[in-house]
Amino acid sequence: MGEDVAGGVLWYVVRNAPTFLAMFFLMLLSVRGRLRFSLKATVGIALGIVAAVSLACGIGVAAFAGEEGVWATVPVLAVSLLSLAALTKLPWGKRLFVFFSAATAAAIAILAYDVLLRTVALEWNFGARRVLDAVVCSAGPLVLTPLFARTIRWGVDQVDDPALWRRLAAVPAGFFVAANALYLFAYAVEFLSFGSDVLYALAVSVLAFLMVASYIMLFSALRTVMENARLRETAQLEELQHERYENLRRTLRDTAKARHDFRHQMLVIRSFVDEDDVRGLRAYLDEHGAGQAQHEPGAYALNFALDSVAAHFAERARAFGADVSLAFALPERLPLPEADFCMAMANLLENAVEACERATAEDAQVAGSAQAGTDGRSAAPDGARPLFVDAEARIEGNAVLVSVRNSCTSADARALAAAAPEGVLSSGARSAKRKGDGIGLTSVATLAKRYRGEVQVEADEHAATVRVLLRPSGAR
Repeated sequence: MGEDVAGGVLWYVVRNAPTFLAMFFLMLLSVRGRLRFSLKATVGIALGIVAAVSLACGIGVAAFAGEEGVWATVPVLAVSLLSLAALTKLPWGKRLFVFFSAATAAAIAILAYDVLLRTVALEWNFGARRVLDAVVCSAGPLVLTPLFARTIRWGVDQVDDPALWRRLAAVPAGFFVAANALYLFAYAVEFLSFGSDVLYALAVSVLAFLMVASYIMLFSALRTVMENARLRETAQLEELQHERYENLRRTLRDTAKARHDFRHQMLVIRSFVDEDDVRGLRAYLDEHGAGQAQHEPGAYALNFALDSVAAHFAERARAFGADVSLAFALPERLPLPEADFCMAMANLLENAVEACERATAEDAQVAGSAQAGTDGRSAAPDGARPLFVDAEARIEGNAVLVSVRNSCTSADARALAAAAPEGVLSSGARSAKRKGDGIGLTSVATLAKRYRGEVQVEADEHAATVRVLLRPSGAR
């Protein structure tokens, strides 16, 4: 009896462990860039899990069931899903999508092998059949390796919308249920109708084709959406640059006019000096020196595009009385693509400015409209929070560090904290302007992942801080 159990365990492991391992391989291939541990450690853990689960299920089948059944497959699938969750840093929507994709690939491979057995009568002994089972059922899922290595991995890395992934997970889950239903149905109607094997083979072929076609269409649509979003961001950046260029032209024109009038103004000043008219000179200087100096090109950043972005949002923030501090210690030639970095800064600064605007509106509702201050800026109502936007960017080693801190409402602070309960943003925060995740922070989080970085957030009742780490040398 003991020898029979040991033999049953051995053949269960020989037949099924390679299939489980192939499924694990496909899952880890899809999420390689989002592992909690090193690749070597993850592979070792996966091998240990596959060996332990296969051995446990083999003992159960050999000692109690006498044959393989659904009851032995369910624990394998449950452990696989929990292992994927433990080994990766992913939202549950992505985990479910990757898991059901790999499980469906394994299920279809088993179906195809079953069709082969029904079509070709193999007069092999028990051991040879088990080895053939292992080879075919493990090699079958690996045919889809390019799909998992390129397409699904691209989606996992580039698309960060948890709600979208929860909906997308229904696609592979549906195919998984269909594959298992087809397997059970085929054995339920076996020998009941003539030509059932042909219909079975046709159904398996159609299912496999529909799965691959669905994935092609799905990820093609995702690529189109992402490309359209990138084009919109590029267009916004170009619009900002054009606006800044026009401001520069006006500044140069005004400078030329001022230079033309400068000589005459000096003559007037000289006349006051000659007459010892200090009071008149002071009045003249106050009259012609009133107002704030306009922003000079390159005052915020050496890079023209970044300077344009900074100037645009600085003007917006100062328009409603916010204190603005921008410090960009970056070279004229940015260490990563100009469009990527400037769009990230535009999203961060726009979020900061709009958060200040909402804080202003909230204070106005409580304390009334702001009154004009003596310096010409809008002063905050009595008891209102100070409004500010502080941003800096610098290079440390091979990384670019960006930090933006700004005033915000308590609702904005809660939304940001909810988006990153552990302080690291994996997707966008809840938008204050629309339902769903905010596009700005989602775009920044996606960019950070592309450059092997991360987005850290801090929020209290009246202020929020977003820190972005980018590694230009590690771009995917």
